[in-house]
Amino acid sequence: MKKRNAFTLAEVLITLGIIGVVAAMTMPTVINNIQNKENINKLKREYSIMQQAFQKIAAENDANFKNALAVCANASNKHACLKNIFKAKLNTINDCDINNGENLSKCFVSQADAKQLNGKPVKSSAGYFNNNTTSGLVLNDGSSVAFWLDDTNCITDYAVLTPASMERCGWIVIDVNGPSARPNTWGKDIFLFFIYSKRILPADPKYTGDTCNGLDEDIECVLGADDCGAGINYGLTCSYKYLYE
Repeated sequence: MKKRNAFTLAEVLITLGIIGVVAAMTMPTVINNIQNKENINKLKREYSIMQQAFQKIAAENDANFKNALAVCANASNKHACLKNIFKAKLNTINDCDINNGENLSKCFVSQADAKQLNGKPVKSSAGYFNNNTTSGLVLNDGSSVAFWLDDTNCITDYAVLTPASMERCGWIVIDVNGPSARPNTWGKDIFLFFIYSKRILPADPKYTGDTCNGLDEDIECVLGADDCGAGINYGLTCSYKYLYE
């Protein structure tokens, strides 16, 4: 009779144990990478949707987006007015004129529940949530958008933060997976875009600036310092980095 070699039960169990340990160590990273890729794809989709809406608005106002903002000059809530201009060109399922109080959970995560890319809380009442006084929409694909209007004439002066050739009208914040889905983190599923008179652009490190300087010791918002892959800094400019770098 020939002798056949085989693994013992102990050897099989040890091997399975090692495989289990390796899987437990690597699966969170794999899952996180998959989620990041999904959110980046959603970011690209939402940017396209908002850019198309912008172009339609401009086309209906003598090819000048600023003309559409004239109706907001005397509006009691200029942010809601901007939101309504875009709403007419979007497929939506929820609407919040003021993104706080009872309306908050319908349209956007609360500022207190949002995090910076580095994991720190967003404690200051200032910043691009503006204490959730923006107006919001939830689109039919589940994403949510918060709107803020700076100036109906798009001439708000941000010194070196805005290039002279680009008139800034306001900004939008997009949560690509909606108000209830995590991680609710800047640079992961929450992204910043500026509305200029000629187009919508992601927050560029050159023009975002140290917008959080001096507001809170837990806020890190250094010009161009976001490392979106490593999860460093605030995460305000990850929209630009993911779309253009």
